Parts: sequence; structure tokens; C-alpha cells
Amino acid sequence: MSELPVWAFVPLAAPVAALTVGFFLTHRVRPSATHLPILLSCSAVAAAALALLGGALGGASWSGRLFTWIAVGSMRVDFGLLYDPLTVSVLAMVSVVGLLIHVYASAYMAHDRGFSPFFLYFHMFFFMMIGLLTSDNYLQLYLFWEGVGLASFLLIGFWSHKATARAAAWKAFLTNRVGDVGFLLAILLMFRWAGTTRFADVFAAPGLISPDRAFIVGALLFWAACAKSAQFPLYVWLPDAMEGPTPVSALMHAATMVTAGVFLLARSYPLLERSPGLLAFIALIGGITAVWGAVGAIFRKDLKRVLAYSTVSHLGLMTLGLGAGGVFPAVFHLIVHGFFKAALFLCAGNVIHGLHDSLGGAPSATVEDAGGLGRDMPLTFAAFTLAALSLAGVPPLGGFWSKELVLSGAFAFPGLAVLGMLTAMGSSLYIGRLLFLTFLGERSWQRGKDAHAHEVSPAMWVPVMLLAAGGAVAGLFAAPLAHLLGAAHGHPSHLVTALSLTAMAAGAVLAWVCADGAPAWEPTWRARFPAFAEAVESDWGWQPFCHSLARGVGHGAAFLGGVVEGALWDPGTEDLARSIPAAGELLGRRARGLLNDYAWWMTAGAAALALMVTTCL
Repeated sequence: MSELPVWAFVPLAAPVAALTVGFFLTHRVRPSATHLPILLSCSAVAAAALALLGGALGGASWSGRLFTWIAVGSMRVDFGLLYDPLTVSVLAMVSVVGLLIHVYASAYMAHDRGFSPFFLYFHMFFFMMIGLLTSDNYLQLYLFWEGVGLASFLLIGFWSHKATARAAAWKAFLTNRVGDVGFLLAILLMFRWAGTTRFADVFAAPGLISPDRAFIVGALLFWAACAKSAQFPLYVWLPDAMEGPTPVSALMHAATMVTAGVFLLARSYPLLERSPGLLAFIALIGGITAVWGAVGAIFRKDLKRVLAYSTVSHLGLMTLGLGAGGVFPAVFHLIVHGFFKAALFLCAGNVIHGLHDSLGGAPSATVEDAGGLGRDMPLTFAAFTLAALSLAGVPPLGGFWSKELVLSGAFAFPGLAVLGMLTAMGSSLYIGRLLFLTFLGERSWQRGKDAHAHEVSPAMWVPVMLLAAGGAVAGLFAAPLAHLLGAAHGHPSHLVTALSLTAMAAGAVLAWVCADGAPAWEPTWRARFPAFAEAVESDWGWQPFCHSLARGVGHGAAFLGGVVEGALWDPGTEDLARSIPAAGELLGRRARGLLNDYAWWMTAGAAALALMVTTCL
């Protein structure tokens, strides 16, 4: 490891400076200009990240201590920065995607009354993710991990006048706290068994070499990642998180919060691979999540909610790839997914913006509101198509290469291979259905043909086109990334490619049949099978179960609090408050100020003491 170069401080220093200027100056003096220092910060971070990536490709890596953060007895925790191959590869994607989404947001939110605070929250979200990626120890990473959670709470519930937004913000916040308990326990065990939380020291600590201890810590870290990266069963918050503004959904689903859990697992891989059976379990949970999310996306009507379930599915693929194939497949798919998923969410934002008048100002749109928009919004249609083809895994686009690497690892385990193929077919089906229903055709039950949609401004379609192009060409970086991460980069077997392309083609055909082959299928099945439609909307009963469980825990806590506080604590404190004045009254009656009596009692006591001493001698 080399000492930190000057540009290594930019990813943290630039956002801090921009937030300081934004809060204390532009937010107060000229709120409409709050985004300007923030856009400069994003540009500086992206430039520094690409410079660091170039150095890392040349074999360099950097780490350094900035200051001592905690010093208690023999325990010492430094605040430091780490730029190793894993950090710089993910940081480059996050910074570039984040910059383009910030540019988009400056136009999308331009007329919102909360423009200035939105950009401060938005950039704080970005800053917390940068801090998470560059941390050199688990405790520092946990600090930024919680910061990401706080920023997501503020942004999901940004339109706080909506009850659904407030509920979604609390749901995300509380669900993530469930996972964060695991992270905190893992950190405490690291201090107990390793005496440190610094990555390199933890991985080499004799106290954590034991497979049993490594399994416990690794399982706790995976539990934390399940919440942040929306793995089954803790994925329940992510579909509702689309209640926030569309740029928030894009940044969260592509480059910040949900990728944090996958990054944590990749960072902890030396610990996970020493844990017997844990990687296989991680891969299984990832496969289940991938299929579950794909099925959820197939039946949804809301554009952003379809993409949200798609994110759940692809996060499952990343987790499957990490458990079955190692760090490289998971990180490569994370990077490619960051580009095409950001493009898809922003295209959904363009559709919402273009349909603004017909939606009556609603923050989202359904397939019933769309239909035939490709004619009115050709640029958005082109970007969505390119990103959708990458997500579906159409060669030679980036999504094809990253998905093939994940599936290659899954084929070492027959059960995981089946889950992977089902996910490949489901991905093609739901994104093809969304493409057809939104941009193609003029179906009688859709309002898009009469909505008079319009194309968005260049500030909104240029970032989308760049993101879609990035997802398309990302496959070119597979070999350099493999070299950077020290992985062997081989091409998928012909069998894997043939099966995955067959699954993808089957999904595309089903999507066409559902959308155009039988144009009335979409509203018909919902009307004929309302119970099935209700089951789909509830995630087969899992969402209501989680809500009931949360309410039960809340009522139980309230009951116990009432019993302990009402029956024990309150009476005890009230009795104590009454007994103190009573004791004072009693003592007061004994101290009446009669000096004669005091003198006699003192004399008697002295005489008794003298008699006792004399007797003893």
C-alpha cells in the first residue's frame, strides 16, 4: 500500500465543502442555486475516482490514517481511507452514475418547492455512500452505513405531505435497523476476538481464524446486508421506497443504498470463505431473492414498482454470484446494473414528466397511463430500449456478460442453476412487458395515446442516454476489472450461454404475447382473478405478514412498557417522592431545637462510652 495521493482526499473533501457552502450560503441567500456547488462536487469526485481507477489499473493501491477517532485504554480506532481495487472499481461507478443523476435531478426537481433542501439531502446521501466505500475499518464503515440509512429516510419521505411517503420512509428505516443489529453485534465480536475492526487486521487476526467464530461474524454481516441490499426476507421495504422522487429511486437502486450490502459482503469475502457452508447459504438466499423479485416485477402495473422489484431480483443475482462464484461476478454485475438500472428509473421519470398533465401531478405512472409513447418520446424510448436489452441479457450488451458470469458460477450447483435460469427468463419477461406496454401499441384500455406526452429537456434526456450507453458497453471492462480484482476472467461455457439465451428468448416471447399477442390480457386477468391479483400485490401474503408482525411487536412493547412502567416504575418513583418529605418530617420532629435535652443526651452518651472503654481495659 502506498501513501495517499492528493486526489485521494477529494471524494470526501468535495462533498463536505459543497454541503457546507450549500447549507450556510446558497440555501439561505439563493436557494435556486443550491445545486451548483453540489454539481461541482460530483464532478470533482468523478474525476478523482477515475484518476484513482487509472492508478489502480497500473497496480497501485493506497491507504492512510487521517486521525485517531476513538482511544479508550488499549482500544484505538483510527479514521482512515482505503483505496484498494475493490474500492476504486465500485467508487468509479458510483461517482459517474451519481454525477449524471445529480444533473438529471437539477432539471427534474427544478419547480419543486423543496428544491434546496432536496439537493442537500441528496448530496448527503451521495457523500455517505462515498464514505462507506472508502472506509478502512468496519466501525467507520458502520458510521457511514447508518448515514446512508438516515439520508434514505429523509429522501424516501421527502414529499412528507403524502401519508404513503411517510409510511414508506419509516418502513425502510425500521427494516434496516433490524439488519443493523447484526452489523453492530459483528463489530462487538470483532473487538472481543480480534481487538480491532481494521479490515486487514480482522482477516488476519488469530482470534477469528477459527471457522466457528468466522461463521458467527460472517452470518451477522450477511444479516445486515440482507436488510440493506433487500434480500429475502428483509426486502419488504424496497418496493415502497419508490414513493420518493424519481432521482432518489435511481440513485438508491443503482449506486448507493442497495449496493452497500453487496459491497459489505465483497469486502468481507476473506472472512466469509473461511466460514463453513456460509457462502452456499448466501448463494441460496440470493437465488431465492432473484426469482422472488422477478415474479413480483412481472405482475406489477406501476412503472417504478416494476423496476423496484427488478432491483430486488438483480440484487439477488449479485448475492448469488458472490456466494457461488466469488467477488468478481458480483462486483461486475453490480457495476453494470448501476448504469442500466439508473437509466431505466430516469426513463420512468421522463415518462412521468411527459405525462404530467394527464396524471394530474401524480408522482408515478402505471401501464394504464402509458401506451404508444415511443412516438411522442423517441429519445426516452431509445434509451429505455437500450437499457432494457442490457438488463434482459441480450448480447453483446453489458448485462449479457455480467449475467453470464453469475450464471456460470451457479452452474456448479444444480439447484442454483435452475434459479438462475428462471431469473433470466423472468428478467426478459418483465422488462419486455414494460417496454411493450409503455412505448409500443395503442391498446383500448390505455390512456397514453390521448395523453399528449412530450419529450423532456436535454438536461433530462442526455444523462439518460449516457447511462444507457454505459450499461451497453460495460462488457468491454470485464477483463480489466477481473485483472484489477485478481480474478481469472474466462468466457462462459457454450452450455451456459445457450441455456441463458433460450431462457431470455422465452421470456421475450411471453412478454410479446402478454402485451401485443393478446392486448386485452392485462386488464382481463385482473378482472377474472381478483383473488390472484390481490395475492400478487401482497407478495403472496408476505407483506401483510410483515406488517402484522411489526404491529404485534409494537403492541407487545407497548404492553410490556405499560406493565413495567405503570405497575412497577411509576408507583415506586411516586412512593419515593412521597416518602422523602415524610422522612424529613419525622427527622424534623426529632430535632426540635431543645439545647438542654441535647446536652443531657450528649453527656449520657459520653459517660456510656467511657464506661465501655474502662470495662474493656
